[in-house]
Amino acid sequence: MVELETMQREYRKLMLSGLLILLVAFALLIFAPFGRLSLLIGLVLFPVALVPLELARRTAHRMALLALSEGDGKA
Repeated sequence: MVELETMQREYRKLMLSGLLILLVAFALLIFAPFGRLSLLIGLVLFPVALVPLELARRTAHRMALLALSEGDGKA
């Protein structure tokens, strides 16, 4: 159970960081505070944001497998 809680905290941190990076990238593309440089920074931030989101997806998958394996022993 402790491992599941640890993974849940890791999942939340990864999702938060990925979504915040995406938010910054969208804000740079929409508002363009630095002109053309904003477009370039925004385009670089999109693939960077996908890394923590992919890690969060994998963590969620592991959490589901762990929860299902723990549930088998109780049934």
